[in-house]
Amino acid sequence: MIRFGKDLEIPVLVTDDRFFDRIKTILPISSIARVWKEEVYFGIGLEFDGETTTYVSSGSLAYWPPGKALCLFAWANQPYGYVNHVGWFLGPRHYVLQIKDGANVSVDLIDLKIYSRESVRVVEKLHSHGIYVAPRIWRGSESIVGAYIEENTRVGFEIFLEDFGYIIESDPLYLRNFSILDEAFQHRIRRYGVVKSRVDVNEEGYIVLSSYIENEDSLPNVIKQIVYDYLRVVNELINIFD
Repeated sequence: MIRFGKDLEIPVLVTDDRFFDRIKTILPISSIARVWKEEVYFGIGLEFDGETTTYVSSGSLAYWPPGKALCLFAWANQPYGYVNHVGWFLGPRHYVLQIKDGANVSVDLIDLKIYSRESVRVVEKLHSHGIYVAPRIWRGSESIVGAYIEENTRVGFEIFLEDFGYIIESDPLYLRNFSILDEAFQHRIRRYGVVKSRVDVNEEGYIVLSSYIENEDSLPNVIKQIVYDYLRVVNELINIFD
């Protein structure tokens, strides 16, 4: 778990076993966040020698050897030199853009005891279905964040546990601007049945895909549908501009 300031949490999934074995020996870590373009990075004081690349997908967690730093790549920008791709961060990507330069950073293994029993129960249920999720706290509010990951494809999502049911929101599609193109794009998706999920707007003003359900047993299928629909929308955009 990476925590920025007092209560901005971003869970991460480390997929490089060698890196995980190394970093867990120096936990907990304290550092200072630096922001560059759409990336947040911070020094961890660890030397690691792994397979390097100059290309990362959005949502990547990478290690930058020159700065001995961990990097979270939120959107389109690419590394400043060679990095080791070591995993992914969980949840919608736009949250990374809210991290401020100079924020205090702490890194440690996740402690499920600090989260609600309901969140932990839902997380364990989704884990049994092979879905990568974790509870987290963001500005005092608890939710569950996750990501669908297959090779270099990642789609983040967030689950809000409400008194009346569950709301699931996808990674942002784009920032709503009320233009003709904005309205036309939403109309095309709805009218031509591109997606089964709802075309919605989140609290930060981004267009997202969402679903509402009352029963947690439906969560695995609903998450899979949102991910499928998100990838269909991406393909629809490619076809429009092809």
